[in-house]
Amino acid sequence: MYGATFALLLALGAIAALRLLELERSLGDTSQGLLVSGRIGHLNGLVGRTSSESESLVRKYDPQLAEEFSADLLRVQRAVREVEPQFRAQPEQLARFRVIREWVDDQFIFLRSGAPKQDEDTALALLRATIVAISNEDLSQLRLTLQHERELASSSRFLFWVLSAVSLAVLLFTVRRSTGDSRKRSAAERALAVREAQYRQVVEAAGDIIYRTDKTGRFTFCNPAALNMLHWTEQEVIGRSYLKLIRHDKRKEVERFYMRQFARQRKNSYYEFPILDGHGHERWIGQNAQPISGPEGFEGFQAIARDITERKRAELELSRSRTFVERIAATTPGILYVYDIVERQTLFSNREVVTVLGYKPDEIEAYLANAATHFHPDDIGAIRAHHEALRRAADGEVRRLEYRARHRDGHWVWLAARDTPFKRGNDGLVCQIVGIAQDVTARRAAQERLTWQANYDALTGLANRHYFWGQLQTVLRRAAIEHSVVSLCLLDVDNFKEINDKYGHAAGDEVLEAVGSILRTELRSSDLSGRLGGDEFTFVLPDTSSHDAARLAERILDRLRTQAFGAGAETEPFLVTATLGIAQSRLDQSRLDIDARELMESADRALYRAKAAGRNRVSIDA
Repeated sequence: MYGATFALLLALGAIAALRLLELERSLGDTSQGLLVSGRIGHLNGLVGRTSSESESLVRKYDPQLAEEFSADLLRVQRAVREVEPQFRAQPEQLARFRVIREWVDDQFIFLRSGAPKQDEDTALALLRATIVAISNEDLSQLRLTLQHERELASSSRFLFWVLSAVSLAVLLFTVRRSTGDSRKRSAAERALAVREAQYRQVVEAAGDIIYRTDKTGRFTFCNPAALNMLHWTEQEVIGRSYLKLIRHDKRKEVERFYMRQFARQRKNSYYEFPILDGHGHERWIGQNAQPISGPEGFEGFQAIARDITERKRAELELSRSRTFVERIAATTPGILYVYDIVERQTLFSNREVVTVLGYKPDEIEAYLANAATHFHPDDIGAIRAHHEALRRAADGEVRRLEYRARHRDGHWVWLAARDTPFKRGNDGLVCQIVGIAQDVTARRAAQERLTWQANYDALTGLANRHYFWGQLQTVLRRAAIEHSVVSLCLLDVDNFKEINDKYGHAAGDEVLEAVGSILRTELRSSDLSGRLGGDEFTFVLPDTSSHDAARLAERILDRLRTQAFGAGAETEPFLVTATLGIAQSRLDQSRLDIDARELMESADRALYRAKAAGRNRVSIDA
């Protein structure tokens, strides 16, 4: 804006200067015109006087008058010579001056001859007309010049006022802007002073330590919080090297930190180190330090620090506790763990998981993150119920559970866990548990062997009499509840004693094993089979009528009597037959209990009827 205004003022000034130069030149022309006009007036007077003297001499010659007339003619000649050069560019005017010169020449001739000039009146009239024309022309030119001067003066005056107005406006604008800038500058200075006061108040009232050092590491500033923590006065700290406050064994390390900070020119770096206060007590501070740069380059450091002594003590205690727990965990027999039952994730486990489950150390983390996916599918329900019960368990309450976890090589390992609440969530329910899981696979296998031996026949693999009898009662109770029928079949090997006597007990055992194998392959998974003793077998078919049971019994009988026994022995192979009796339960709507003994006796009656009819057949109790 200032550039455009300056250009406008410069243009107006140039125009005004040109107008003034033109006015000055016009004034010179006017002055010259006035001079010429005066000379023309003088010439007019001289011509008038000489014309009067010429008229007088024409009437009467007088020597004295002739001398005066001659002198006046010379004056007229000089006047013409003075005025005529001013009209070189005006041919008409030059012609008029020639008329005057010619008249003067004629008058000199008149004086020398003494004879009067003819047509003097005509010549005088022409002379006066010439003088009048010259005067009028000069006056007209003078009027034009004056009119032009007035116009120049008017335009110059207008330009002057415009220039003055623009200059005044620029001056007012500049003054106003300067005033505004001054106000803004004053407001900015006041705001800066307020901010400086606020910053000073913040620094002095801050609870954190704020300090500065010069390039040699000596303190140049410390806020009150730093002085209070260090138990030093400002006079004792300012100018003192920061290394003097650091614990002796850490000084080299801290010095290297500042040297790295200076070399790398990092804007901010965090560091923790111990210091000794004015009372000789050790304190830890954690600080963010920044290098300070000025016009001459690096000037020192400034830092904001905080007393972290309590945190360091807590970390030390935590480290000691962690070491203590790790040592206990390392010597604990079994897997010691902390499990999040909400997130279903293992948070901690000792190294015993490597021994028990076979996972490598670098695989433990992945296993612990997805431990729930390694539980046996049949145990998932029990595990979830166990965890749900623990959610509402009291502190110190211990709950036990045995479940299977997958070994790294794929087989299942039985674990006996004892869990207790470890941490509760905001809702007051247990969210984390701590427990110990021990490998009880061998014990479970022994128990299963004992259980199997107690409930199953070792030779045939079928349920023994005691276990079968309990299972039969369970099947009958379920059938009563579901209002369904159950068929029971008794099977006796024909002439089994003769087989033992003739072919030996090994052959007899072979027959018994074959019967057990046929029953296991022909029966459904929901069916129940057992060996009651000797050559007596039985099987139960839930939700099956006696006629369907008879068809199954015929198929079993066909398989048995078509199978050759004793092959490879010294004796010839032999065939075996069997007799089967079938009974179907009858549901009494007035009672839900069905007597297993009655059903067994009914099947036994059918069996004896079949034996009486010649054996090797199937009979149904009517």
